[in-house]
Amino acid sequence: MTRQRNHEWFLIREVVDDVWLLGEPGHVNSWLVIGSERSALVDTGLGFAPLRPVVESLTRTPVFVINTHHHLDHVGGNHEFDDVSIHRAGAALLEETPSTELVSAYLNYTRGLLAAARRYRAIDRAFFHLLTADADPRNLPAAFDANAWEPRPSRATTLLRDGTRLDLGGRCLTVLHTPGHSEDSICVLLEDEGLLFTGDTVNTGPIYAQFPDSDLSAFAQSTQRLSAMRQDVSRLLVSHFGRVVAEPRLLAAVADGFASVAAGEASLEASTDCLGMPVLEAAFDDFSILLPAETDDNTRIGEPMEMDIHP
Repeated sequence: MTRQRNHEWFLIREVVDDVWLLGEPGHVNSWLVIGSERSALVDTGLGFAPLRPVVESLTRTPVFVINTHHHLDHVGGNHEFDDVSIHRAGAALLEETPSTELVSAYLNYTRGLLAAARRYRAIDRAFFHLLTADADPRNLPAAFDANAWEPRPSRATTLLRDGTRLDLGGRCLTVLHTPGHSEDSICVLLEDEGLLFTGDTVNTGPIYAQFPDSDLSAFAQSTQRLSAMRQDVSRLLVSHFGRVVAEPRLLAAVADGFASVAAGEASLEASTDCLGMPVLEAAFDDFSILLPAETDDNTRIGEPMEMDIHP
């Protein structure tokens, strides 16, 4: 039976034995893997609410953090923990304070998300019945002050490489360097059990390849690598969007999608990312790929997205 805990902000449920989803629905997922000697926390979310008390309610073993990359929505709770690891390419970036422009843009996205969610729930109840707790955005925590939110920089205590193995006691994690979304992006494989924590390399919605530090060629190579090892994977545990657990077949589909985009064979349409920036989007059945679009000098990060959702 799936175990679940109630919390104002985090969605807390056990996906398999001693592997817990610590979700911020509509935003990002963190994952706790518990071993007999220590536990690994894969990413620490936005920092909208304290994460360490939640983690300590689930395990008594010492906990260390594995960041899948340095972006603010994956490292927001790092400062609550003493032991933080990241790929060496992200160590210096982890110590930088996110710009006020980026913070403002993300809060603008959050406001739009909550407004759209209210309308979407009514549509889903009437027609589709697809919305689950994993996907349903929650109101911001009562103690959270959006005007005072300042994501904190943090410092890595351990630098990771491709192939680094992390023994938890009875369980072992392997680091896979998968650059593309960012230079420091990694996936993490729970050996023997075949659980792959995909970070932002593979998602079940838009996959972001449009940032200045994204690299389409590297992305294509990384996803091809993951596809080649899909026989060793039982499930994908992803970081974003409503389908938080995915089948290994998605690895091949994403690799094929990136190959078609890299070859210039995919159809691209103008779209907008969550920060309000114009992008080009290649849409596939279970995901899409976002690419940079040419913009003029007047384009501002965080411009509101147009949403026209009516029952």
